[in-house]
Amino acid sequence: MKKLSVIGAGSAGLLSAVQAYYTFVNESDWEVELIHDPNVPPEKVGQGTVPGVMILLSSVFDIHWADNPFDVTIKHGIMYKNWGKKKDKFFHPFGMGYSAAHYDVNKFREFILSSNKFKVIEKNIKDYSDVDSDYIIDCSGKPTSFDNYTTLTNPINSVLLGRSEKEDDLHWTDCVATPDGWCFRIPNVDSVSHGYLFNKDITTVEQARENFRDIFGIDSTDNLNFSNYISNQFMIDDRIFLNGNKLMFIEPLEANSNPAYIRATNTYLSYLKGSLSKKYIHGEIYSYVLKIQNYLLWLYQAGSKYNTPFWDYATSLKFDDNLFDALVNVCSDRSMESVWSLIDDQSVPEQYGQWDLSSIKNWIQNTK
Repeated sequence: MKKLSVIGAGSAGLLSAVQAYYTFVNESDWEVELIHDPNVPPEKVGQGTVPGVMILLSSVFDIHWADNPFDVTIKHGIMYKNWGKKKDKFFHPFGMGYSAAHYDVNKFREFILSSNKFKVIEKNIKDYSDVDSDYIIDCSGKPTSFDNYTTLTNPINSVLLGRSEKEDDLHWTDCVATPDGWCFRIPNVDSVSHGYLFNKDITTVEQARENFRDIFGIDSTDNLNFSNYISNQFMIDDRIFLNGNKLMFIEPLEANSNPAYIRATNTYLSYLKGSLSKKYIHGEIYSYVLKIQNYLLWLYQAGSKYNTPFWDYATSLKFDDNLFDALVNVCSDRSMESVWSLIDDQSVPEQYGQWDLSSIKNWIQNTK
C-alpha cells in the first residue's frame, strides 16, 4: 500500500486531494489523506472557478446542486468593462457553452473535509519528517523565503477586499478596468464580494482605499500585498511535490489558480503512475504557468479607457512566445465560426494554457 498525503486545506490542498482520490479511487494499492491545521483559515480570495473545476467536483461527489452545499452561484463567464479602446463593455463566455461557479470558501472547505472520500488528519506540520507517507503534495501556503523562486511579470501586486449586501442576480464575474488597475464584483448567495487590484508602487494604499469607496460605496476591510512567482524546484527528493501558493501565485484576472493547481496535481500523479519523467514534470508545469503569465500580459496590452501611470506601465510589459503570436495571427483573420472549426479539426493547438482559441478571438474582436 502506497500513501499520498496532501498538506493544507486551502483551495489547492482540497482540490489536490479530490483529484488524487479521483485518480486512485479504483486502485486498491493507494491511500490518500489530507493533513491540515484547523486553526489556519482559508484565504479570503479564490472563490471563482472555471468549468474544469466543476466537472471534477461533479465527477467525484454526488452533489445535488439544488441543495447548494457550498453556496454556489452560477458563473457563465466574465463581463469586462472599460478594457481596450473599442467598447465600453463586452462578455467573455466560457467555450462550448460551459458554465462555472463562485462559491463560499469556508463552506467549500467544510464540504470537502466532511465528504469521507479520504482520511482527514488535523495536525500542524512543522517539518516533512512529521508526515508518515510515501509521497507528499505540499499545499501549506506561501513560502517563507523566495530565494529559490522566479518572479513572474505582472503589473498587479496588491488588492483591497470588501463585501456588501446582495444587489441583484449577477451570473458572471464583473472585471472593470480602473485608473489604478482593475476591480472585481463577485455574486455570492447572500452578498457581493468586491476586490480592487492595483500596483502599490504606483498607487498608494490610501488613494486605493478612497477609489474603492468611490466605486463600491463601501469601505474596504482587508489589504493583501502579494508577489507573482513560481518555484524553481517543483519536487524535493523525488517524493515531495509543491502545489498551491507554495508552488506559484499570479493575480486572479481570469480565475487562473484553481485550474493551475489541478493541472499540477495531475502532472504529479502521472509521474507517480510512471507515465511521466521528472524532467517532463518541470517543463510541463513551468510552461503552463508561463502561458498564464503571457496571456494576462496580453490582456493588459489592450489597455483601457484610462491614460494613467498604471496603464502606461501595464501596456509596456512584453513577452516573447512564438506559439502565442502564431495563435493570435490565426485568430485575427478568421471569424469566430472559422475559429471553432479549427478547434474541431485540431489543425492548430486547441488550447494555450487554460484558454481555447475562442477566448483569444473574443478578446481580439472586442478590444483590438
